[in-house]
Amino acid sequence: MRIRLVFNISSSPSARIPINYNSWLVSAIYRWLSMSSPEYAKFLHNEGYRLDNRVFKLFCFSQVQIKERRIDGNWLQLDSKTFSWYLSSAKSEFLSHLSAGLAMSPELRIADLRAIIQRVEELPLIPFEESASFTCLSPVTASIWDEDSVRHPTRYLEAGPRFSEAIRENLIKKHQVIHGVRPSDDSLSIRFDADYIARKKGITRLVDFKGIKVRGVFCPFDAEGSAELLKIGYTCGFGEKNSVGFGMVEVSKR
Repeated sequence: MRIRLVFNISSSPSARIPINYNSWLVSAIYRWLSMSSPEYAKFLHNEGYRLDNRVFKLFCFSQVQIKERRIDGNWLQLDSKTFSWYLSSAKSEFLSHLSAGLAMSPELRIADLRAIIQRVEELPLIPFEESASFTCLSPVTASIWDEDSVRHPTRYLEAGPRFSEAIRENLIKKHQVIHGVRPSDDSLSIRFDADYIARKKGITRLVDFKGIKVRGVFCPFDAEGSAELLKIGYTCGFGEKNSVGFGMVEVSKR
């Protein structure tokens, strides 16, 4: 299940937000959850859903969708008075508590920006088959532990076969957390849009989340294989760090 939130900016006409604003969105999510259910917010923040030694929050969110904006140093200058924001989760209680919290406190704060919720749209479910095309609403990231690197032992993968396999393994684990078993079909391969790559100077984005720099791939891709895994990726996010603003996609018609 996913929702689209539409906001109206209530601060000055020269509103701006930091380029690295993910932490503000995460804080807003847990504030709204806590207003509806402090117990659920505390559980999700401190414990989450576990599989062996891995923890999953089973939700993801997009970057803010602003039609008119421009980069000014470390800031995004917003020339639109409205923007939208997508959130999705495999857990109905997440969106129920989020919506309840929004009703109690309809303001979103990002640094000096103040925005008021105008409407909450519940988006229809999408039936998946064995293939789909996606565009990124936030960067998709996958990493490995590089024992040979003392300075940066977490190495973020570039688009390619190793990246695709890491995404597949991550989705299998999410399926196990949600359903208690592996998917009946655990195949999945990802192919990034070659034309898009040729047009762009780079297809990765570096995001600073509270001082931690995370690199993700921001590029349209085709995925083929398990319909169950495609649904998990669409609902909970592809790759890692979904709950801090990575891995949300939308279906495209390429």
